Amino acid sequence: MRDVAAAARLPLATTVYHFAKKEQLYAAVLAAIAADLEERVEEALASAGEHSSAALDALARAVVEWAMEEPGRVKLLLRELLDNPTRVARAARLPLAPFLERASALVAARGGIDSPEIPVLHVVGAISYFIAARPTVERIVGPKEAKRIDAAYKREALAFARRVLGVTGSATRQEEPHATRAATSAGPARPRASRAPHH
Repeated sequence: MRDVAAAARLPLATTVYHFAKKEQLYAAVLAAIAADLEERVEEALASAGEHSSAALDALARAVVEWAMEEPGRVKLLLRELLDNPTRVARAARLPLAPFLERASALVAARGGIDSPEIPVLHVVGAISYFIAARPTVERIVGPKEAKRIDAAYKREALAFARRVLGVTGSATRQEEPHATRAATSAGPARPRASRAPHH
């Protein structure tokens, strides 16, 4: 907590006043990350219209782009799922619940699937794994090949997400042939306007 207070340039007493325990601070961070993802999805859906295929395409694009721009946040969410099953079981509110419910509802609106959560989890899982595995993959294939993989990843990830989510027809748009800045960087996540965490 001293390190956090120092990084935030706040007195330790102020930090502890707002977050009496490290677990509370960690929960607030996870909630803020989930809120950022929700905001990104809602922004994408707002311009997609009511057509289910267009909405699913917007969902696919939002998830892929957010994950590429926020690799540190993706890894933190993945680490929480892997390392803290007891805390997850005790949590009164799971940060990613609104995202999963919203995305699953979009898949369900398409029709023809009994468990809409499954394709959503497939997409989120595949993207999370790629981001978590990237440093190891670079050591296996070398920096030059890793850079080539990164350059193709956005296009491939979008194609995969669209296929799994069931995007059809004219909803898809021609993809740019180059990767975004975040896809080729293992550096810190880009700053975004912060939102107050949900409690």
